[in-house]
Amino acid sequence: MASNVPTKPILPPSWEARIKEMQDQISSKEFKLTEMPGYVSGEAPSVEVWHNIDAKEIYPKIYGREFGANGIGKLREVALIDITQHERFVAWEQDPAYFPKMGLSHSDLDTDKMRDQSLQYEAALEEAGVIVHRVTYPDPPVGPFGPQRGTWAANETLVVRGGSIIEKIAVSPLGFGRSEYLAYWAWTQLGVPPVATITGTGVAEAGPCLWLAEDVFVTSHGIAYNDEGLSQLIPVVERSCLADEMTTLVLESPGNIYFHPQSGVSHHPDMIIGPLDHHKVIAYLPGMDFSNWRWLTEHGYEIVEVETDEQALYGPANVTLLEPGRVIMIAEAPKSIAAVRKAGVDVIEVPYAEFMRTGGGLHCSTMRIWRDDGPFLDD
Repeated sequence: MASNVPTKPILPPSWEARIKEMQDQISSKEFKLTEMPGYVSGEAPSVEVWHNIDAKEIYPKIYGREFGANGIGKLREVALIDITQHERFVAWEQDPAYFPKMGLSHSDLDTDKMRDQSLQYEAALEEAGVIVHRVTYPDPPVGPFGPQRGTWAANETLVVRGGSIIEKIAVSPLGFGRSEYLAYWAWTQLGVPPVATITGTGVAEAGPCLWLAEDVFVTSHGIAYNDEGLSQLIPVVERSCLADEMTTLVLESPGNIYFHPQSGVSHHPDMIIGPLDHHKVIAYLPGMDFSNWRWLTEHGYEIVEVETDEQALYGPANVTLLEPGRVIMIAEAPKSIAAVRKAGVDVIEVPYAEFMRTGGGLHCSTMRIWRDDGPFLDD
C-alpha cells in the first residue's frame, strides 16, 4: 500500500531561512571548504576536531537561530498560552478532592480574569523588550487520560542551550501530554528541537526548575522529582551549561502534596526561590531545607524573605527575571514587593492572583526560550 505521508517535513521559518542561505551560497559558488572547522587541504576530516566540537556550536548552523534560557542574563524571548474557558475544566466537578489545589478555591475560577491578567503580563514583557509568542491548544484540550488540565502552564517544557527537555510529571494524570505538545510547538514553529525526554520511571517536572547564575541550577527532590528523574535531568542540563562545572541545588521537599496552603510549602522550586539579581534571591525559607540555605549564605547571597501569609495565597518567589536587578512580580503581594524594592531591585507589578487558584504564577506561566549569557557564580 502506498504511503500518503508528505515527503518533505514542515520546517520552522528559521530553518527554512538557513537552508535558503546555504543554497544561495552554493548556487553562487560562494561556498568554500576552507570555511569548514579544522579544514586542512588534502587531508580527511580530523577525528580530533570533530569529536571535540560541542553540539552547542553546531545547532545554530542547522536551525538558523540561537535559543536557550540558561542563567540569569537578559530575557529575550518567551511563550505564553492562549487562555480559554477550558482552564475551568469539566472534570473538576466529578471529584474536587482528586485534584491538587492552591490556597484559593477552584470552584469560582474566573477564566475571563485569567485571560485579562495574562494580557497584562504579556504587555509588561513586551514593554521590557521581550518577544512574546502565544500557543493555542486544541479546543477542547485533551490528553492520553481525558480532558487536559492546567494548559495555562507554558513552562511545562524547559528550554536550554541545545533544545527543550520534555518532562515526565508526577501525580497529575490529566496533565500528561502538555510538555510533549509544547515541545512540538517549539520545534515546528521556532526551530527549538527536543534535546531530551524523561523516560522510564523517572519523574522530573523540568519547567519549574530555575537558575541563579550561568552555573547554578535549582531543582527539587520530592513528589515532582524522584531519583531516577533527577539522574536523567541534571546531566542534560549540565551539558547545556557554559561552565566546565555546574552547581545543582536540590531542594528537599517535605510532605506529599504539590503545595500546602496552610504552610506555603511547595514541591516546585520556583514556588520557594527566585532570582532577583547576581547573588540576590527572594525565598520562602520555611520551605527550604537547611543545607541549601547554608549554601546560599556561604556563597554571599542576599535573601529577601517571603512571609507566610503572602506565600500561602500568592507564592511571591514565583517571579519572572527580566535581567539582573529587574523582575516582574505578582501585584497582590505588596509586602514581598516592598522588600524586594528595598533590596535595590526594580519591580514591575502585574495582577496575577487568579492563576494561583489553579496552581501557579508568573514563572509557571512562561516558557523561557532565550536569554543572553549572564553572570557566573564567581563573577
